[in-house]
Amino acid sequence: MRAVHDGSSPDDRGVLLVLRRPRRRTSRSTAGRGAGGPGRGARLVGRLAALLLAAGSVFAPATAAHATDPVDLRGAYVVDEAGALSSAERSRVERAVQDLYDETQTQLYVVYVPTFTNPSDHTAWGDALMERNQIDSDSIVLAVAVDDRIADIQQTNETALSRSDVESAYQQDAVPQLRDGAWAGAAVAFADGLVAGQAPPDLTWLWVLLLVVVVGLVAVVLVVRTRNKRRTAEAARAQEASLAGLERKAGAALVTIDDELRTAEQEIGFATAQFGEDAAKPFAEAVAAAKRDVRQAFAYQQQLDDEVPDSPQQRAQWANQIIAICERAHAAIDQQTEAFDRLRSLEDGVEDAATALASAVAAAPLDLDAARRSLERVRGSYGGRTLATVSDNVDQAERVLGYATERSRAATAAIAAGDKGEAVIAVRDAQHALAQVQQLTTSATGAERSFSEAAARADAMRVDIEGDVAAARAMRSGDPALASAVTRAETVLRQGVDPRDPIAAVDALTRANTDIDAALAAARGAQEQQQRAQRALDAALRDARARISQAREFISLRRGAVGPTARTRLSEAERALDDAVDLATSDPARAVQAARAAEQYAAAAMDAANDDLGGWPGQGGGGFSGGGRF
Repeated sequence: MRAVHDGSSPDDRGVLLVLRRPRRRTSRSTAGRGAGGPGRGARLVGRLAALLLAAGSVFAPATAAHATDPVDLRGAYVVDEAGALSSAERSRVERAVQDLYDETQTQLYVVYVPTFTNPSDHTAWGDALMERNQIDSDSIVLAVAVDDRIADIQQTNETALSRSDVESAYQQDAVPQLRDGAWAGAAVAFADGLVAGQAPPDLTWLWVLLLVVVVGLVAVVLVVRTRNKRRTAEAARAQEASLAGLERKAGAALVTIDDELRTAEQEIGFATAQFGEDAAKPFAEAVAAAKRDVRQAFAYQQQLDDEVPDSPQQRAQWANQIIAICERAHAAIDQQTEAFDRLRSLEDGVEDAATALASAVAAAPLDLDAARRSLERVRGSYGGRTLATVSDNVDQAERVLGYATERSRAATAAIAAGDKGEAVIAVRDAQHALAQVQQLTTSATGAERSFSEAAARADAMRVDIEGDVAAARAMRSGDPALASAVTRAETVLRQGVDPRDPIAAVDALTRANTDIDAALAAARGAQEQQQRAQRALDAALRDARARISQAREFISLRRGAVGPTARTRLSEAERALDDAVDLATSDPARAVQAARAAEQYAAAAMDAANDDLGGWPGQGGGGFSGGGRF
């Protein structure tokens, strides 16, 4: 690039800037500027042309530099006949023009003149400029009349830039600079605006908007999910609370109906003794049917208590069925109550009944003394859970006898006052109390015998387990289940059991025996299993009956403080015993399993009852529950 002067001064404003005009090109080149841009060869040609022009200008008139007719560009991109650009500004415009070509393959010509003349119309002047310089494709011409402050934009029909892009760049980028007289800035801004117009649109705002929307949606989702979780948790807590309340109601219904059935059985016994079995038969049948129904209710309670997970729907269904069964059983008993009350009415013979009651109450201390002596004997030989089953029987019997004595005296006083209705109620209360005293004292008196039988069962079970262990080792089956059962059985045998606590020993040995029998059964032949089961069945049934009887008596005597869990386990024990009896002839092996399950349920029933009473060893406190109508 070379400046051509008029010969007078380097600062003269009539300066012609000459840049070589590149040939048209259709693709960029990575070697230099490429064939179509102002490259090294083209610069050499431009320099030669500039030298020739400089030489000619020495002889040209000074006014030649100020010609404003449509100029001959002589291959230059930037022509300044108005002296509008400094050297640095010319470099900026040159770089902008080259950058535009590199980006869009569009040639930009920038021409500065003092004024548009010959023709004076800027559009016609621009057309004439393009015609004179044969600018016909891929080109844009920016012509600026500096003194007139007029600019013209010309664009060929064939260009990569749309007319709207050119118009937009001119109006938005060039015009503000032209208004400020920033001539170089206008050209640079125009070129840069054209380049920017072809760049992909700045979608940062869209991404920011999308990010805001996504964040907003995530926040909404999180809020909704949090609210839903909170509502779900609240609903689950409400459902759990509702289920817990329903299950408590079902448990209370079981306790109530179980007590009603036990009281009803006592009443049947009184009526049978007084009037015979035929008279008491309708009520006895109603009670028996109610007991069968209630057993199913206890089975549902067992399902609620076991370790198998249940859905809320199942829990609610079973609890409601328990309540419904208990209500039906109560109604069935209640239907017979009026007739039974008439049968059991004592008003006609209440005086004789009160006299007999007073004699029985007076004789009861003798039974208490016998029970106390028996209890003292077993205290020296037994302890733990075994002794706890009867340890408080005498104390409790004394409290219940005190209640019976009080009600007997109330009956006598009511007769003396002529109030037979009150006398009948008092006699019934005293009779129930005396029946409970008899149960307590009989249990204590028979404790020595029952404990001795438990010790004998423990010894027999120990021998049986030792035989099973020997048989398992002799089989050499390699069965891991059998090996595990043998290990558990040997652990029980090795640790030993307390001879002073045969009931606990029987419970531990029963579990070990059940495990090893099941493992052996899997390894033995079917016929041998049946034979062994038949031999073991009688003992299993005997042990189950004894354990159930013990549990039933323990719960019955303390039923005022025993909750639904112990009663449920006892009911399951009775159901399992019935199953064992039913299977005895057809499937001895399953009968033995059922009998041992019954024994374990009975043991669990006693444990649960003692938990209700404060835990082993027993602390008494069951109290007396009786005297009311059913």
